[in-house]
Amino acid sequence: MLFNSFEFWGFFAIIFAAYFFVPQKFKWLFLLLASYFFYGYWKAEYVLLLAFPTLVTYGAARGMAAAKTQGRRKLIFFSGLLSTLGLLFVFKYLELFRQTLHDLSGYFLHLQSLSSLKIILPIGISFFTFKIISYLIDVYYGRIPAEKHLGIYALYVSFFPQLLAGPIDRAAQFIPQLKEPVFFDWERISSGFRLVIWGLFKKMVIADRLALFVNQVFRNPEGQGLQLVFAVYFYAFQIYCDFSGYSDMAVGITRILGFESMKNFDFPYFSRSITQFWSRWHISLSSWLRDYLFLPLAYAVMRRIKSDKFLAIKAETWGYFVGIFLTMLLGGLWHGASWTFVVWGGLYGVYQMFSYASKRLRKKIVKLTRLQRLPWLHTALNVFFTFNLVSFAWIFFRSPTFAGALAFIRQLGLRLPPNPSAHLFFDLLLLALFMAIEFFYKNRDRIVFWQLCPRPAKVAAFAFFCCLLIVLAVDSSNEFIYFQF
Repeated sequence: MLFNSFEFWGFFAIIFAAYFFVPQKFKWLFLLLASYFFYGYWKAEYVLLLAFPTLVTYGAARGMAAAKTQGRRKLIFFSGLLSTLGLLFVFKYLELFRQTLHDLSGYFLHLQSLSSLKIILPIGISFFTFKIISYLIDVYYGRIPAEKHLGIYALYVSFFPQLLAGPIDRAAQFIPQLKEPVFFDWERISSGFRLVIWGLFKKMVIADRLALFVNQVFRNPEGQGLQLVFAVYFYAFQIYCDFSGYSDMAVGITRILGFESMKNFDFPYFSRSITQFWSRWHISLSSWLRDYLFLPLAYAVMRRIKSDKFLAIKAETWGYFVGIFLTMLLGGLWHGASWTFVVWGGLYGVYQMFSYASKRLRKKIVKLTRLQRLPWLHTALNVFFTFNLVSFAWIFFRSPTFAGALAFIRQLGLRLPPNPSAHLFFDLLLLALFMAIEFFYKNRDRIVFWQLCPRPAKVAAFAFFCCLLIVLAVDSSNEFIYFQF
């Protein structure tokens, strides 16, 4: 059931109608059953795939809490962690491993072809696996207590608005909410509903319509010239509206049900650096990577360097370089079992290493050009260059193969094709409309006219927006891009 499908909204209408009539002490059970039904609706076997790591990690956390020695605690921790990662590896990365081994054997060992494993990737496995891993790590280091209530923990792992593509909420923030009483609150529900409508607009009007142009150009890039450049920029907005639209809907549905999920996007294309971009894009994942990968890796490298410098480079610089590059490589691999995603992640690692190494040089350039006297221009240039670097990286993310990405880049040009796509001009107008609405949404609390506007007028404006959604929406239920991860 996709969030942009009639069957999902039929399912949610039933959940919403019954939820507030369920006694408080059984609300967790009602949501747990609904979440497992939601996941099993895709494929019944998925229920077992979700239940197994939930039971294993619940037992591991309880075992760590009861362990008498640190050695036994560590053994239980690594057993739970490896079983969870092993499940992710088998379903998501085993085929990549097989294909890579097959390619290497052809080059070096001349072995016979290794047959494809044909393992179907279960939807949402990367997201609930990261939830589980963060929970295990936090329990192991004593940041949170092991959850005693199996049902509450199972609901945290499987909560259906977040199950397929996040946000990846931490146990420390979300589990306590599941234990609090929930009552009907019209302001909270209407706020969540508005967020859902905004997410549907992003997905069905902007992302799905841009996809018509982007898919056409990426499918056959030869001779497209300037349209390739537009396709790159359009894809940047397509994936943003697709994923942030899903996140808005997930956060909105979560709010309607009485809980608060973490914000997953914060206008990332207004970022002034790649580092700032990753603090605004897929925030639940980027903060996860920072806390559970980058910081441990950076500190581990710094501890291994006994002096202040190694090869005339500061220990903290080594820590940052190794930590950020490996983190971005693994972050790229998390997105998909393909070397194009590894290259995409590695490219961001290089971006951030170069940014870190060139800080002094860039400060000198700003001083020489006197850009500090024109802060608006300085900010605009930073946003422009950051957006273009991000857009270039999206080519590797979108292309099915590394060779395909390079072929696409080679075809880039400024020449208009003889028959430009009919979608191009309409999509440009649509993007202008979206950016105007996005600007309004970001600054609505500071717009005096909107604050003074009477409530009936606001309701009428919202009704008009809903009409725009119905009229401009692409007439199909297209899967969200991040569902494949």
